Amino acid sequence: MDKRALQFMRRATVLLTACLFLATALAGCLETLSSDSPPTVSMNVSPSGTVKVGDTVQFSATGSNDPDGDPMSYTWDFGDGNLGDPSLTTSHIYNSQGTFTVTLCVSSTDFEVCEDRDVIVAAADAAEPTASIVYEQYKDSDCLGDDAPAGTFILAWICEEEMDTSDESIDATTTIQLDGSDSSAGDASTYITDYSWDLDNYIDSDGDGITDNDVDRTGENAEWTNVWPGEYEIKLTITDNQGFTDSTNMDVFVNYRGVWAEFTIDGNGSSGPGTVTFEYPVTYQKQHSSQTHSIRYVNIEATYPQEDDDWAVGSGQNRLDLYAFNGSQSDSDTEEMLNTTHLNDADMDCGDEDRCAQLTLRTTQFRNFNDGEFTMMWTVDLVNEKFTDATVKSFVISLEYK
Repeated sequence: MDKRALQFMRRATVLLTACLFLATALAGCLETLSSDSPPTVSMNVSPSGTVKVGDTVQFSATGSNDPDGDPMSYTWDFGDGNLGDPSLTTSHIYNSQGTFTVTLCVSSTDFEVCEDRDVIVAAADAAEPTASIVYEQYKDSDCLGDDAPAGTFILAWICEEEMDTSDESIDATTTIQLDGSDSSAGDASTYITDYSWDLDNYIDSDGDGITDNDVDRTGENAEWTNVWPGEYEIKLTITDNQGFTDSTNMDVFVNYRGVWAEFTIDGNGSSGPGTVTFEYPVTYQKQHSSQTHSIRYVNIEATYPQEDDDWAVGSGQNRLDLYAFNGSQSDSDTEEMLNTTHLNDADMDCGDEDRCAQLTLRTTQFRNFNDGEFTMMWTVDLVNEKFTDATVKSFVISLEYK
């Protein structure tokens, strides 16, 4: 072979190799410079538990996302030889028993990402469980012994009948017994494997975007501790050995009554009227579309003698007034809601020798500061504008949610 031809071939080979290396490097650079990212896949199946032959199962890719905003397409494989519509949502009916692996693939400009989910299909006549919450034996009489009203709910009373005069702020909680023992499996061949309690159906505690599926307690019987006065909606979800689930909701009401007795309120002196301030919690929620506050009313009552027993000047007539505020003294936006100053002395007489200052605060008088559950300390002042001290026979605050 001609030496010049051999040299040319060697040079061409070297040049081709260099070009190949350069092309590979450029491809890597271009890939590095590209900002395209794969989509994320989110598959939702409803019902989420076991289904029966013949049931319609809904599938959704809502929540899938492409970080670059690229258009996405969807393919569905139901695992039984059938494909779904290439859309964001689809549905399917399984005609045989078994466990089927559903595959959702989401494609964008340069990527395809898939996710699998098993769907368990039972016989069309399979028995299903029924969730039920025991409530009748968990309905307290009130603090005066009156029976609880009729209805399907749990009711607890916190009764503090001998509050100390130093306890001017109510900080009382109770324990609610949760009892799912009335729940039943479908038949003798099935049994319940799991009891899950969501104690705040209107709050998404686990951050999955669903408010009423959080697991706050487990077990057929459970204790819910440190519960403030308020109205709550709870949910029990049971699961059986076939994978079937069932749920039921129930309202829980916690009422409160506190009584302070035999204390003295100073007269109007150089520092102004004698005033005793009490703080109490009001819990309200926005768990129902038609309901923004859950408290029914707050009753406040002070009973004291009509006449001071050691008066030296003036008529000797006692007069105490109540002022209610929608917040605590430390809140900058606290506003007065109601007071008793418009009442005549005679209107406040409640017996041969006593007077009563009474306020009833109803649902609409409490501001709703935010959605979901909210507990805030509210305030009532017992004020003595007279110059002589007054002895208060009893002071009562009742918070009633049911």
